[in-house]
Amino acid sequence: MHAKRQTINKSWPIPRKGTKYIAVPRDKKNGVPLIVVLRDILKAAKTRKEVKSILNQGLVSINEKIRKEENFPVLPFDIIRVGDKTYELVFSDKGKLQLRETKRKEMILKIVGKKILRLKKIQLNLLYGKNIISEEKVNVGDSVVIKDNKIVKVLHLEKGREVTIFAGKYKGREGKIENIKEKITTLSCKNEKINVPAESVMVIK
Repeated sequence: MHAKRQTINKSWPIPRKGTKYIAVPRDKKNGVPLIVVLRDILKAAKTRKEVKSILNQGLVSINEKIRKEENFPVLPFDIIRVGDKTYELVFSDKGKLQLRETKRKEMILKIVGKKILRLKKIQLNLLYGKNIISEEKVNVGDSVVIKDNKIVKVLHLEKGREVTIFAGKYKGREGKIENIKEKITTLSCKNEKINVPAESVMVIK
């Protein structure tokens, strides 16, 4: 699938000028196709042929699963392994997506909703359309660390936690929660205090 370069999500860190069309992810509006991640962001390949060679060798995994489809959607906060290096797709303080090298293997995502299923099982609705079944005692707004599709740690939305802002005017900024009142969080970010909606922040530590 392809779209005109001028119409793609502005968070993609690629030039507005260049080839008329560019690949788009197969089904996720918030995702970046793997070919763009490897070729245009990471610069691990120069051509589509080189990207396909890397993928066919099984050198790339997303959240610990090997992926070989060039249009596979990579979402913000996914963990990407390329060869012996591991990255996280995050927002820069300019609101652009970027790859940040990390030692972490587990994905962290915010809980945006809860749903009770049959037999009283609870489905946690996570950021960017991901879901997980769990019996963990968590609240909407908390974050969870996921490994092998299971929650291994809960990061509660509370004072003192470190967060990243994933939406709005301050997207990409990181800071520490100083206060939460009436769904507004006061954050300390690089010697500056800012107020943002609690729904726009995700706990990362």
